[in-house]
Amino acid sequence: MTTHTRIAPFGSPAAAAAISLEQARFIALVTFRRNGTPVSAPVLFVPDGGRLLVRTAHGTGKLKRIAHTPEVLVVPCDSRGRGLGVPVHGRARILGEEAVPETLSRLHDRHPVAGRLFSIIRRVRGQRNVVIEVTLGEALSETGA
Repeated sequence: MTTHTRIAPFGSPAAAAAISLEQARFIALVTFRRNGTPVSAPVLFVPDGGRLLVRTAHGTGKLKRIAHTPEVLVVPCDSRGRGLGVPVHGRARILGEEAVPETLSRLHDRHPVAGRLFSIIRRVRGQRNVVIEVTLGEALSETGA
């Protein structure tokens, strides 16, 4: 299922009430298909200095898209993927299995209910966890460039 993030126009009341990445519970991780089409997915994350750590399941489309196009957009959002803040450019890379235990521990600390619930669901489904590191760049300007 593909989710499309709606981003509030700059200067609008919604943008004025925008929340920062530090305040957000979820982010919309926007990856790009080979033809440039954006695909957004709301995900839980853990901030870690100038980067974000995101947990996803092995074999998801976002991993395939990151493998060929590591440039991403990150937008604070609600649990349904509706944008609540300013989009930020980032560069994603897939971390090795050694990053999973520490990231899961931090994710469960930050999101005690949702983090653990999604971990249980993945375990029941037999899905392996993968960690994506997103190094943050600049916020998009008013022109969107």
